Amino acid sequence: MLADCAVGAYRNVKIGYALRESMHMLIRHATMEDLDAIEAVEAACFPPAEAASNESLTARVAAYPDHFWLLVNTDDDDTPFPSRVEDGTLVGFVDGMATNEPNLADAMYDDADMHDEHGDWQMIFGVDVAPVYQHRGCASYLLRQVILDTAQAGRKGLVLTCKERLVDFYARLGFVDEGLSESTHGNVVWHQMRLALTHAVGTGNPTANGSAKTAERTNDADTTAMSGVDHDTETLEFPQVEPTA
Repeated sequence: MLADCAVGAYRNVKIGYALRESMHMLIRHATMEDLDAIEAVEAACFPPAEAASNESLTARVAAYPDHFWLLVNTDDDDTPFPSRVEDGTLVGFVDGMATNEPNLADAMYDDADMHDEHGDWQMIFGVDVAPVYQHRGCASYLLRQVILDTAQAGRKGLVLTCKERLVDFYARLGFVDEGLSESTHGNVVWHQMRLALTHAVGTGNPTANGSAKTAERTNDADTTAMSGVDHDTETLEFPQVEPTA
């Protein structure tokens, strides 16, 4: 269900092309203290029938906080959207569980217990960007980090559902349209899209012996999946996302 981080540490970035010169951003994972801001952005991005409830978002953050990627504007003088977090304003976020199930099912949205930290597939439940920040490359930038982190975790790839008008957008990031999804979430017709990481072998965090394979997976994800983003004028001047060491 999609609208139009560094592991274990903040990533400081500076975005000057599409937003405003000197605006500072960071990507981080979620905490329970972020819930009000997350809910505010979710409500602004989706109609009530499609938006995740407070109960659902609370359960997700409690069960898999490291599977939320938050883009935060740390500029205290620039707060155009009322989604404050401790370190600034929440610009947007990506979230979703990991699972061995290859297809995204409606039950996953509200049942956080279905999360499997060692799952083969990273599901994407939402790509939310506050309206005032939309169409400025923020979603692409966030997804780039999610893709790289998923590759480093050794997963097979990522799965999302989206409306037909967004199929081309996600195709530019390497996702392949698999046709209509079985999901009827919000009584809407969804397309299921998948980004397969071709070098993903095994699950869970890579071992020292797998460092070469980890680098290969990461480079493959960065080169293949993100080539469209690198040549998009919306993200042309965004800083390079670096894989986690």
